[in-house]
Amino acid sequence: MQASDWPLSSSQKSNRLPLFQEGKPLVTVLPFFSPVCGRPARPLPGIIKRIIGGRNAEPGFFPWQALIVVEDIGALLSDSWVLTAAHVLRSQRRDKTVIPVSKEHVTVYLALHDVRNKMEAVNRTVEKIILHEEFDIQNYNHDIALVKLKEKVTMGNYVMPVCLPQFEHELEGPHPNMLGLVAGWGISNPNITVDEIISSGMRTLSDILQYVKLPVVLHAECKTSYESRSGNYSVTENMFCAGYYEGGKDTCLGDSGGAFVIQDPGTRRWVAQGLVSWGGPEECGSKQVYGVYTKVSNYVDWPSTSFVSLGPASLLLCS
Repeated sequence: MQASDWPLSSSQKSNRLPLFQEGKPLVTVLPFFSPVCGRPARPLPGIIKRIIGGRNAEPGFFPWQALIVVEDIGALLSDSWVLTAAHVLRSQRRDKTVIPVSKEHVTVYLALHDVRNKMEAVNRTVEKIILHEEFDIQNYNHDIALVKLKEKVTMGNYVMPVCLPQFEHELEGPHPNMLGLVAGWGISNPNITVDEIISSGMRTLSDILQYVKLPVVLHAECKTSYESRSGNYSVTENMFCAGYYEGGKDTCLGDSGGAFVIQDPGTRRWVAQGLVSWGGPEECGSKQVYGVYTKVSNYVDWPSTSFVSLGPASLLLCS
């Protein structure tokens, strides 16, 4: 899985877009009046390989992971809400308008490990989809969205919310060289390009949930990396980058909307600091091609300040 679900813009930006066949942009379960968040019953192993050609997750490693299927696109969030990237749920239109897909076409799967066994997972239909009102389809600024489930889910070892930035040091966002984890069902073949996937329609997504450990990259280094390319790339202050200069590990097509989680050293909680957003047009995991993530700490007050009618959801991102 390479940190991208790249929606392709006119400049061939790899916006880790949701695939339109068994697409699986991921999401995270957010705490909603939940006494426990970000504490998997099964501790994550310390040594983690890349998603691209990497390691299978064990059931229960990422209990906040959700698959959202939108006419074969997917991702998840809390007992009533799911957090994901806006581009995952934007209706694909020829113009630049930002309109969510029809909620009738969206299903959310939780406690899912193998996508071939969706019938055994917890599934919910959707009551409401909220895209950030300033989401920009040209540069993916404000690439964040919320999904409200029609029916609440029951928490357990395989369904648990991830924590949101809450303490002062968490609200600062991720710092360079911090290590985070990303999980997803995206592309696991490092030799496949996004253009090849789109043109051939081949199915290269992973059936088993994959995960990878990636370091946060200095913001200036990431901006310079993308500004040196031909095309219109903009790494804003609402984004951060992660990956290795030498490449080899990354997220990829099919991973969009998944949470980049960092473990708080004091509380040991796993906190969602990023959402898989976009990447360059090169092969996932290429040298000096970093994955770009929505910076979640910039949006902890977003629902309550932007959507008066959201009701209890205003507590979702600050609980």
